[in-house]
Amino acid sequence: MNRQENCDIIRDLLPGYIDGILSDAGTKTVKEHMEGCAACRQACEEMKEKLDGESEPQEQLALDGFKKVRRTTRQLKLAAGLAGGLLIFVVLTIFIRFFVVGAPLSTHELTAEMVIYDEETESLEIKGTINLAGTRVSRVEWKPSEEDSNAVNVLVYGADTLPFGREKRDFALTIPNMKGKRAYLACPDYDQLQIYNWKYGHYEELQELEDAIYEHFPQLHRTRDALSYNGGIDVIKGTEGVSYSVDSVIGEDASFWWFNDQLVTDGVFDVKPFEIWISLEQPHEILILDYQTGEYTKDYPEN
Repeated sequence: MNRQENCDIIRDLLPGYIDGILSDAGTKTVKEHMEGCAACRQACEEMKEKLDGESEPQEQLALDGFKKVRRTTRQLKLAAGLAGGLLIFVVLTIFIRFFVVGAPLSTHELTAEMVIYDEETESLEIKGTINLAGTRVSRVEWKPSEEDSNAVNVLVYGADTLPFGREKRDFALTIPNMKGKRAYLACPDYDQLQIYNWKYGHYEELQELEDAIYEHFPQLHRTRDALSYNGGIDVIKGTEGVSYSVDSVIGEDASFWWFNDQLVTDGVFDVKPFEIWISLEQPHEILILDYQTGEYTKDYPEN
């Protein structure tokens, strides 16, 4: 066999040699031949480069496909995680809303069983219960009325009773600084039920103050000039007092009276442009607040 025939055989074996699939004897034969044959060595290098060039795009395609699958899998996991998290959030929100926080109860669902004003601390103690089956008291709070500075609103929140949970149906709270004020059960502001009015518990004291005003100002007539307690406590120069507006009845034989805490007349009211302040403690100091000037004086207006 001549050299050319040997080279032809070796080159036929080169693909198997490069891929490493020849037998040990075949691999040895190719190696020994290429050690003495520069042409076959060159052919082997060129074949390797050609095979590497052909396999690289395929490997890259496989790699890109793997990356795409991994990216899609990651996106699916993320979407599943977000959906699961959203579902947990919704369920938790519903649970907290109905079983933990609750919502303000209407006044007809509440009963104030005890309302006591402490003269010494000027605080108001309220105890009550809810009249709604399957509902428990989740919290109780009070806040000043946005429409009336002399009133506070009590809000009782009810939540659904937890399975096998204890029904807490009673509520209690203490409100400070209630001198001269009123308290309402509210839901939250539009549905109100008055449960306390400082005025009613101090009716005799207020009546004495009104008598003192009539006696101090002879210009006022009990049958024609109505004094209306404005509510609250007004502090003038460090002294506590209460204020009254004045409504005079106009009309022959006209009179006025009180009905459901409202001033009523069978004539016409002339609303005076001032109010009268009187100190709670004796000796009573009496002042006139002029609405136009905003100043307090001791003299009754002439007009």
